[in-house]
Amino acid sequence: MSSTKKSYRRLLCLLLTAVMLFAAVFYLQTAYDSIPDSIHMFVNQDTNLKVAAGLGLSRNDAVSMSENGQEVVLASAQTGNYTMDVKLFGFLPVKSVSVSVVEETELIPCGIPIGIYLKTDGVLVIGTSSVTRMDGALIEPSYGIVQAGDYIVSYNGTQVSSKSQLSYLVEESGREDAKLQIRRNGELLDVKIKPVETEPGRYQLGVWVRDDTQGIGTLTYIDSSGNFGALGHGISDVDTGELLSSEEGVLYAANVWGIKKGENGNPGGLCGNIRYQEDNVLGVIEANTGQGIFGKCNEKMQHMYTGKPMQIGWKQEVETGKAAILCQVDGTLKEYEIEIEEVNMNDRNLNHGMVLHVTDPELLELTNGIVQGMSGSPILQNGKIIGAVTHVFVNDPSRGYGIFIEHMLSR
Repeated sequence: MSSTKKSYRRLLCLLLTAVMLFAAVFYLQTAYDSIPDSIHMFVNQDTNLKVAAGLGLSRNDAVSMSENGQEVVLASAQTGNYTMDVKLFGFLPVKSVSVSVVEETELIPCGIPIGIYLKTDGVLVIGTSSVTRMDGALIEPSYGIVQAGDYIVSYNGTQVSSKSQLSYLVEESGREDAKLQIRRNGELLDVKIKPVETEPGRYQLGVWVRDDTQGIGTLTYIDSSGNFGALGHGISDVDTGELLSSEEGVLYAANVWGIKKGENGNPGGLCGNIRYQEDNVLGVIEANTGQGIFGKCNEKMQHMYTGKPMQIGWKQEVETGKAAILCQVDGTLKEYEIEIEEVNMNDRNLNHGMVLHVTDPELLELTNGIVQGMSGSPILQNGKIIGAVTHVFVNDPSRGYGIFIEHMLSR
């Protein structure tokens, strides 16, 4: 056999080996993604789970399991949190799956615009700047000491809760060193800054700060205990991009008076105002998390939203295809048809669990799809609430992302 033929055969074997390795890796990745990392299910109800060929789940005393074609049927007679292992061909470990069995729960889907006022826990630093000393020199006293995203929580031992209080404490302390306690990435640090006298008797630290934020979003649900969830994503600072650490917040009735349609490169938005009067308060915001804002309704809010409770649809039940979003963009609460194009059960970004495409002609005429302020609009499919709208595609306002309802409930 010639050396040319031998080289050709070696090359062909290498190519075949590479193709087989690629196919094996692709199969393993597909198989891995076919089963969610976490499964929620109701007690005493069957849960069907599609499983790729060759994969199997380990037995668990608390969770019964049977096979139905390419599906595994899970059931449990007791609530609790359990773990099941996924194996390939019965022996090769692939992943572990956490199983949460809960009592049957229903939610009232809302879809109503709400006004949000959020107070930061401490004073948020959004940047540092130079100030002009009395002799004309430019000084940046806070540079390298505090940074954007820090929270000033105390000044010379006094707790700080607002911009005005911080300014007062700086003026009162005069040229005395400012001993600050700041919170950075959840850790408390002590720092010292020398205030700069900019005018006779006036002192500055050279920091830009913020102590609150407000905006309009959409209420997702109310539960039987008067708890609410909204937005489907957290509220972040516009300058730092960091999730705001909140101390307290209030939910208000909102008045939407117009719509700015979304366009390629411009997400558009609901145009409205928040009525901050006491009689327009709807509830208290208790938590600002990556999965939304959550809190307690007041009696007025519970009497306003008396819709029919709807069962939860877990992510393993979500299908690509027709669904609907419930929202109020023109003064009337309506369901609008959408298409779920992708279901990503293991996406590490919880806000991107579903890819949505607005297909309803009426909503497209009103908004061109999804606009800012619609975040939190409930997603409905097969008579169940399965999630909420979270983001719009900047370059295609007819498409966006959604979060699974279970991630809002298990925040």
